[in-house]
Formats: sequence, structure tokens, C-alpha cells
Amino acid sequence: MKILMIRPKPSSETIGLQHLMIVEPLELEILSALKRPVDEVVIVDMILEKNSFESFVILHKPDILCITGYITNVSTIILFCQKAKKISPNIINIVGGVHCEVCPEDFENEAIDYRVVRNAAIIFTDLLCHIAGSGNLPKGVFRQGDTLENTTLPAFDFRIPFADRSSVAKYRNKYFYIFQNKVALIKTSFGCPYQCSFCFCRVITSGKFYQRPVNEVIEELEQISEKEIYIVDDDFLFDKQWLQEFIYELKNRNILKHFLVYGRADFIAKNPEMMHDLAAIGLRTVIVGFESFSDKELDLYNKKTSVEMYKGTMAVIHNEKIDVFATIIIPPDYDKNDFKEMVRVIKKLGIHFVNLQPLTPLPKTEVSFPDDQIIVDKHNYEKWDLAHITVRPTKLSVPDFYREILKAYDSILYSPKVIWKYLTTYRPIMLFKMLMGGYRVAKQYKSRIKEAEKYA
Repeated sequence: MKILMIRPKPSSETIGLQHLMIVEPLELEILSALKRPVDEVVIVDMILEKNSFESFVILHKPDILCITGYITNVSTIILFCQKAKKISPNIINIVGGVHCEVCPEDFENEAIDYRVVRNAAIIFTDLLCHIAGSGNLPKGVFRQGDTLENTTLPAFDFRIPFADRSSVAKYRNKYFYIFQNKVALIKTSFGCPYQCSFCFCRVITSGKFYQRPVNEVIEELEQISEKEIYIVDDDFLFDKQWLQEFIYELKNRNILKHFLVYGRADFIAKNPEMMHDLAAIGLRTVIVGFESFSDKELDLYNKKTSVEMYKGTMAVIHNEKIDVFATIIIPPDYDKNDFKEMVRVIKKLGIHFVNLQPLTPLPKTEVSFPDDQIIVDKHNYEKWDLAHITVRPTKLSVPDFYREILKAYDSILYSPKVIWKYLTTYRPIMLFKMLMGGYRVAKQYKSRIKEAEKYA
């Protein structure tokens, strides 16, 4: 069968990292690795393509359309499935991705034939066989009318094949992450062992955590040609024994890569020797969820860290000359003084790169607000991007809250000291991409301010 796999482009309404990063569609590459010998797969990355979605359906005449995405892609995914059915009424549309796994009800639509809700990397081949008429529908796949309430899901199985990276060969040299050019992705674990109240990641796996065997990860790394590797685990810095084996195998096999990972502040502060060893084998950047510089807020988020600890975190980071990208949650009760204090602490700690996220009650997490405090319709999916203000601020107007976010970004990212670091550290082409991406994000924020002023 001919299978067309689509990675949708974010809506123009979505504020976000698409202006600062474009990374490979790893989930589709994994599915491509599960095709049968009789199947033909084409992956189209709509973020990079200029032609319309319809043109690719007409060109490739697929029997099956597969689309994955996040909460911000829901409306686009449904629209694409509807368009595909109009062009080819007999096409079979399959939808998946992390949002579909948690909220399959959002994709209940007559244009969508199957929703993959559990263990996609285990059952995809069986689903293809079922569609071809030679097998039962695998458990974990919903048809129209199936719900989480009337269907029993199978147990989690986190095994995955090596991604078919050749399936996006035409795009590979265009993938980047802020300052890292030609970046490849790899996943070494699923879920997160912690219980932060705001986190959607742990909802995806129902709180379960699984690590792939070290030797399997190393074998896959050896097959990746790119030097820049983005490890897309929810928390890479967790199991010290696993990390020690990982370091040993990289050295033993002389694998020379640069790594970008997610890690917790407490692990970094408590394990300076491990961080030194990781830096020695190529760790260049850690994305750290500091979340807040208030112990009261950290307790509210069930973060199990402290503001005092962050000094130790950054001491280790600076000592090892590792870049840190900090994520910060901004609650709706912030006033102008809170924003100023946040910026002051960030600068004092020596944090140069930040992602400021208004507190967002993502579906089925432990964070919720009364409906009368929610100012973005829950079906306006493209705006649930961790950048739009979705909860009404209590001390500032919506336009002023956006203004304070934008002012904070400007103060942190574009101070003379940081600009000098950009100029003396990063390649001109990557610096240009970052600055242009930052300009586009700022333009989006300014547009939101004007929009909010109309309804203030």
C-alpha cells in the first residue's frame, strides 16, 4: 500500500519555537521503520514544504494517510483528513501522536478512520495488515465511536525500532535547534519519574517511566551521521548507573557527538562529577525546568526543588561551560514587580536563554482553573501553546501581561553581555536564524497585545 505520512505545520496563530527550531519528525520515522515489504512510505514535512497539502495527496495518490501532532495541531490534522477524503473518498486516515494518546476524543471525526491511542510503535504493522484485510484490529487503536470509557487499552509497551532516518533524507540538512545546526533526534526513555502537577508528559505514560537498554541506544547512535544530537527524553539526567554505562560505551566505541538534553536542576546540583563526565563526552546544552524562583510556587507545582538549590545548579553549569536553556512558568497572579524580580534573579544566576511560559492548564494534568477564568476557548487548539495567556491575569490586564513577558525576553536575551556572547560563540548563520526567529516571536506577541487591547 502507498502510505503518505504528514508532519503538519503549526498554525500562524501558534506562538512558539517553530521560529527558533525545526527538528526531524522522529515519530513518523519510527512508523516508517514498521512498514511491511509491500508498503511504500513517503514522509512530507509541511513545516519545510511550500506546496499545499492537497498537492501531495494528488501527487502520491496514497491508500493511507498518517498524521501525528500536538495539541496545537488538532484543527489542522482534522482539516487535512477532511481534505484528503474529498480528494480520495476511499483513503484511510490514521491519526496519532501524544495528544491523540491522551485526548482521543478531540479527534472523533467522520473523516478520521483510526486513532492510535496506545503503543503505536508496537501495533502499527498489525494495523496495516488489518487495513489490508489480513488481521484483527490491534488493541490500542480506536475506530469511530470508540472512547476511553467504552474501550479497554492494552498495557504500555515502550519498545521502539530504530528510526528510518532515510525517509526524510531530503530534509535532514535543514533541521536545527536554536544554535545547533543539522540536529538529529533520539529517544532513550519514555515518561518521567517525577510528579510535577503541571506536566503533560507524565500524563502521556500514566506516570510510568521506562529506559531503553544502553546498548540499544548506543547502537542507534552509531547509525546517526549528524554530530549534533538532541535527546528528546522528558528527563535524561535521572539514573546515574544508566548514565555511567552510557558514558563508558561512548568512550569505548569512540562515538563523538554533541548532546542537548533535558535535565532537572536538583540532579545537576547534586552530581557535579557526573556532569563533568557528561561534559567530557559531549554534553553541550541542558534544558532545565527551573519553573519558578519562589519556593511557595515550586511547592505548588510539586517540583521538589528549591530556589537556594539553583545557585548550585548554575555553579555546576558554569564550571563545565555547559549552555542552559531555562523554562520558567509565569502564574496569572504576577504583577510588574514579580516580573522585575524574576528577571533580576535570572540575570544574577547567569541564565542567558529562557522560555517564559504562562501557566497553562493542559488537559488531564493536575492544574485547573474555573471556566470563568479561562480566556482561550479549549477548542481553539492552536493557542494552547504554552505561550498564549489562557488564564485571566488577576493583577494585570491581558495586554500588560503580554507586555511584561515581551519586556522580560528583551531584557534577558538581548542585554549587551548576552549579545557579546552570541557574537563570540556562535556561527553567524545560526545567530542570524536565532535573531530572525526571535523577531518573529516578538512580532507575534505584539500582535496578541493589539488583539487583546481590542477586547480589553
